[in-house]
Amino acid sequence: MVTRRSCLTFLGGLVACSEPSPPPPLESLVLQGFRLVDVQARRVREDPLVIEGGVVVSKPTSERPRVIEGHGAFLLPALWDLKASLWGNNSALSYDVLTQEATLSRCLRLQLHYGVAHVGVFGMARRWAGRELRRAEVFGLTAAEPLYPDKVLCAKDAFACDAVTDAASARRVLEDRRQHGAPLLYVSFHDARHPDLPGVPESVRNELAPAATRLRIFALVEDWSEARRAVELGARVIYGFPPGPAPDSLLALMKERGAALAPALTRYLELDRLLGNDVALTDAFVRASVRPDVLETYRDERRLWSEWRAELQHGRAHGRTMLSSVERAARAGVKVVVASDAGWTAGCFQGIASHGAQLWLERAGLDGWARLAAATTTPADVLGRSVGFLPGQAADYVGLEKNPVERADNLRHISLVLRRGRVVARPELLPDLTRGSYVP
Repeated sequence: MVTRRSCLTFLGGLVACSEPSPPPPLESLVLQGFRLVDVQARRVREDPLVIEGGVVVSKPTSERPRVIEGHGAFLLPALWDLKASLWGNNSALSYDVLTQEATLSRCLRLQLHYGVAHVGVFGMARRWAGRELRRAEVFGLTAAEPLYPDKVLCAKDAFACDAVTDAASARRVLEDRRQHGAPLLYVSFHDARHPDLPGVPESVRNELAPAATRLRIFALVEDWSEARRAVELGARVIYGFPPGPAPDSLLALMKERGAALAPALTRYLELDRLLGNDVALTDAFVRASVRPDVLETYRDERRLWSEWRAELQHGRAHGRTMLSSVERAARAGVKVVVASDAGWTAGCFQGIASHGAQLWLERAGLDGWARLAAATTTPADVLGRSVGFLPGQAADYVGLEKNPVERADNLRHISLVLRRGRVVARPELLPDLTRGSYVP
């Protein structure tokens, strides 16, 4: 008798073969005594929540479901971050001197430790990322969901970029992304002379409009005129930190077209908050996952790498104006989403940067509900999904000791994380911080 076997090849030829096991019986989980933070309805209510097979159901099928008592804790849909680079945490020094390196799957586990369950993976090659994701699947690692779109469409082939220079190459790449089911399409609308992510030419941009009905364009911009062009072409998300106030006409257009704003607040503002800040650098919430030698490099601004210094200066010069633009956008009815830049730049640590984004949105003047929507319901909606507490919705939640609507800081008081309806052992997601200390 021939038995069907499943085999997966990974990590340079290691082959794992096993008999397919029957699916485990559905575990019924009942959460009671929790205060459900319903971001969509803008209200907090206390109702029992029943979960089976990783989703919310109306009632349990098991006669003896597992019950978790919340004792008045708050339950919020797990966080989303639409832009993170999953290769570790940067120091204030150059990449070549000191970086806390981590694999893609390790970064996704760190993200989940901090309550971030859905992560847009930025600037990473499909071949390398795919291998890591297969490895995580084989071993059944508990981690955040990677929203993997492939590299950025730019005018040249470089780090984090795929070169798309004419209409024909644009059509090929767009079809490739569509066939691979890319959740987002990162496109650079920067000036063509940009040193890292040069913008695609106009011939390529013209191909984006028909593709926008099938692919969700995440446009990277440096000024508000680039943002307008991206919105006109159907971009779903506008990311950046342009100088000067956002034009009212652009905000009106974004609202009309349903384009969301992803302000690069942590990328340009978080570094300034960390530098020389002993309270921030000794914070247990941060030190749980960031190596001490990496944090020590942030004590003295004079040691800052030149590339980080340019972003620091940009943030200092335009921070107040950008915060005002974010507040005006929200007041005008433009949806705001979180894009934390974790791993991409200094001061933006895996998982922690999403909490930093909440603090900056609060400082911009967003009310608690709009701030939470930026990391839950709105990014889910951008990707055609919904989150909450209704039957059929995914059971990805974060339990909190304090009300996250009242203060952004309250999101740090995590008591429980659920991923696909299973309680996560959060301490097991943390890295070993005792190895690889940097000695100047």
